[in-house]
Amino acid sequence: MRKKTALVVALCAVSLFLFAQKPLLNLKYEQNYTPTYDELIEMYEMLDANYKNAKLIENGLTDVGKPLHTFIINSESEFNPETIKAQGKSILLINNGIHPGEPCGIDASLEFADNILRNADNLAEILENTVLVIVPAYNIGGLLNRSAYNRSGQTTPYETGFRGNAGNLDLNRDFAKCDSENARNFNRLYTKWDPDVFLDTHTTNGSEHQYSVTLIAPSPDMFPPTQEKFIREKMLPNLYSNMKKGEYELIPYVSWMYSDPKKGIMMTQETSRYSSGYANLFNCYGMMTENHVYKDYADRVKSCYQFIEVLAKFTSANSKEIIESRKTGIKESMTAATYPINFDLDTTQFQMLEFKGYEVDNNQISPVTGLPRFGYDKTRPYTKEIPFFDVYKATQEIKIPEYYILPQTWNNVIERLELNGIEFNRLPNDTTMEVEVYYIDEYSNASRLNNGHYFHDKVTTTSEVQKIKYYAGDLVIPVRQKKIKYLLEQLEPKARDSFFRWNFFDQVLDQREYFSSYGYEENALKYLNEHPEFKKKFEEKRQSDQEFAKNHRAQLSYIYYNSEWAEKTYKRYPVARIY
Repeated sequence: MRKKTALVVALCAVSLFLFAQKPLLNLKYEQNYTPTYDELIEMYEMLDANYKNAKLIENGLTDVGKPLHTFIINSESEFNPETIKAQGKSILLINNGIHPGEPCGIDASLEFADNILRNADNLAEILENTVLVIVPAYNIGGLLNRSAYNRSGQTTPYETGFRGNAGNLDLNRDFAKCDSENARNFNRLYTKWDPDVFLDTHTTNGSEHQYSVTLIAPSPDMFPPTQEKFIREKMLPNLYSNMKKGEYELIPYVSWMYSDPKKGIMMTQETSRYSSGYANLFNCYGMMTENHVYKDYADRVKSCYQFIEVLAKFTSANSKEIIESRKTGIKESMTAATYPINFDLDTTQFQMLEFKGYEVDNNQISPVTGLPRFGYDKTRPYTKEIPFFDVYKATQEIKIPEYYILPQTWNNVIERLELNGIEFNRLPNDTTMEVEVYYIDEYSNASRLNNGHYFHDKVTTTSEVQKIKYYAGDLVIPVRQKKIKYLLEQLEPKARDSFFRWNFFDQVLDQREYFSSYGYEENALKYLNEHPEFKKKFEEKRQSDQEFAKNHRAQLSYIYYNSEWAEKTYKRYPVARIY
């Protein structure tokens, strides 16, 4: 009986071994087809059902009412991020389908998940040091809005999803401001996993060139010194060189400085509205692939797959150094005296990059209109060394405060701090505190909506020390905590994607108190009589400025706005600072 049982077990093991050698999934990208939402989730459910070391998890709902999934692949059936981190493993988070008309990563991640789970090409070795967390599709509302007419600049695949989500937001402009349910639940899952490396997969319809995949890398200058060095000297050289060993060569995203890439391209800096910029707020190595829309869909999927494999192998091979560099980088950020909030490209520094392009042709004849058009002559390929500008210089820095004080009335901001695991305390009692505050001097409003907001640009401020009364329940936020970069980028009003710029504090720009010329006359006279020094300055101004002396309203305004009558909270940014 024992011999028979052992034989059955052995046969089952052989059967499972043979089964594991064959792909479970039926992907059709070679036939110009990308899966629908239902097909996508069904395939991940199939992998979940067949492998104990993989699990499909729901992470709350998206704006369309469907769940936001993550698919976790480990070397064992352990899926708790705290336990995984305690084991010393790094976390690689891959996000797909944020723009469902750019589905290369959806197919590539599915194939990679299938291959690593069945240990094709010994890929399972990656799992010894690294856990993969895959978001199958982020913009589910857009993915469900499927059509052959969603993406006018591409011919493949035949049908794709729509760029906007169910609420018509571009989700890759929503990570920090977090207006969508998708983003709120992504913030939660990101906080839960705290990934070490992050990849978001995209497709671009920029310049025509010979590459199937390009990379928006982590911008080194946005990281503290240890991480900047790691990115420049190890991560990027390794990723580029290992991609070159494969079928698909990798270059930086072709971000134009001129009409012809021959004259040079520049590194892209992503701010916190974007997925990779959001990831970088937490000292995570966040990046985007941008596959080339003019290549066949199968090429785009395969080149994206190749990058995922290269990145996963790099993350696993350098897992300990990645984890330690993040820890050191966080310490460096927490102990810094100042923090850069704005950058400009340094056009004096560049490296020469081999670029394989096509000659620009401004005299092509359009087959649609019969008129001259801009284009590329694909019969005239070239390989040329071009300048690549990859250094940014800080143009504005702020002195890092020890604490921010945030009144409890600003619930929209507090909610986002909580989503991202920001530590804070609440005042136990009403109290008056001496703090430094900003006044918003100037700002410009966008002339059109930007992802549901009228974004503020050209922000200037002045500072003032004041004694302000705060109340039990108001927030005291220690700045020198693990997520210091998030706090500084979101709460400093002049930072590039701050909450202020995205209209979260617009109420302070609206004056509540005012004066009427007739009604204020008596109080103005009383104030002058009670403040002889101020009255003297007022009289001197009337004598030196004839236009002022002739203008009744201007004189009352001078008294109003230069006295205690002026509304102290008007244009006063509500996040105060303590040094």
